Amino acid sequence: MKNKVIIGISLIAALYVTDLSCSINVAARNFSKMNLVLVLMGNDSVLRQCAHIMKRDFSFSGQFNVSVEQCKTRPSKKLFKEWQKQGKLLAVFLNPSGEPDAFEWRLYDTSKVKMLKGKKYTKRGSSVRGWAHNIADMIWPEIMGQESSFSTRIAFSKEVKSSHKHNQLHVYIADFDGSHQEPLVTTPTINVAPRWNSDAHNPLLFYSESSQANISLRVVDMMGRRKIASNFDGLNMLPTFSKNGKKVVYCMSHGDGKCHLYAYEQGALEQLTHNNGNNISPSVSEDGNRIYFCSDYKKGMPLIYCYDCIHGSMEQLTDSGPCFSPSYCEKNKKLAYIKRVDGVMQIFIYDLNTQKHVQFTTDENFHKEECVWSPCGNYLLFCLTAGPSSRLAVEHVVTHNRHLISRFSEQCSYPSWSPQYQEYPYVKATITEVSAYPANL
Repeated sequence: MKNKVIIGISLIAALYVTDLSCSINVAARNFSKMNLVLVLMGNDSVLRQCAHIMKRDFSFSGQFNVSVEQCKTRPSKKLFKEWQKQGKLLAVFLNPSGEPDAFEWRLYDTSKVKMLKGKKYTKRGSSVRGWAHNIADMIWPEIMGQESSFSTRIAFSKEVKSSHKHNQLHVYIADFDGSHQEPLVTTPTINVAPRWNSDAHNPLLFYSESSQANISLRVVDMMGRRKIASNFDGLNMLPTFSKNGKKVVYCMSHGDGKCHLYAYEQGALEQLTHNNGNNISPSVSEDGNRIYFCSDYKKGMPLIYCYDCIHGSMEQLTDSGPCFSPSYCEKNKKLAYIKRVDGVMQIFIYDLNTQKHVQFTTDENFHKEECVWSPCGNYLLFCLTAGPSSRLAVEHVVTHNRHLISRFSEQCSYPSWSPQYQEYPYVKATITEVSAYPANL
């Protein structure tokens, strides 16, 4: 329990949260779902797997009713008319390509028997699930006019029972909807706050490991190979990356009792904040010029600030609090963060263009913690906590359709959402320990 207390204090938020009773009450929204049919051409077993995975993808938003059908020959006009009667106004045809490493898809308007779009998909990586998510990501913008995040993954810490005195926290990754959990870091220690890098060709997870000496920042690849990234005295936590991956900003106390933001770029480490407070949870803009973070230096209470890297200035974005875990979204230019309202931690969204704050969650039976945007900007991922319960939730920012994506029996924390990588990231080898390098980023 000692390690948990240390980590909780370092993130400040634990000092302001109280237990609440456990239930969920989300206001219903009225909207009509779109009927979509996925049509398998032929009898390809891999495509059949893909179709059912895509059905799950499209259904997740709550905006579609999806069915899967199979056709051995080209569908007739009679079949199109039957789909029209059933309200299936859109049809996606999936068929093998003439090339062994590719599939083809065609999107049809059934009312006009007209093809709206068609493309070839070349397989990326070796995961069938990844192929299905990739194809769903190609089709979604043609239907909805916006991007999706089916091909991404989430990472989080999960409490694991141990035969030792204290339980352990391991790092897991899962699909965007919480399915297919895979352990990535399983050392008999406390491993928290995983954060994905931004290199499209090389998915990595940075996380912090607690020891009696310090809380070091480590990095692990999808083969399970680990090494030290930053090992200064005190805290080394919560890295955030510019879009090109060249700039890294993270929290470090350097053993002086106060946590500050440091930037690592072109081989140089620079301290950004120099105040007499704790500065944590950075979230960097895509160009790396603005850093949104939490600090208690001005009022002794954590508030949200923006650091301008060009001018070296700081702007206070929230007037009251406490506020925590800001998350910047490139797609909608908005900032999500946590704020206490009437004793309950709620999610707020700040529009950087209009400079307006809007309360996103209002239910009072759960605290919301550690919110983070999906890469497409359509969802927020966060923790719902009450007493000893801590579950992962994903909520659509428009429909407010909320999914609990971890089990009631699981204690999950510190969620992080990956960017779109060139290949679908999954654990590719047995977890092994490799020699740690005595380097700091």
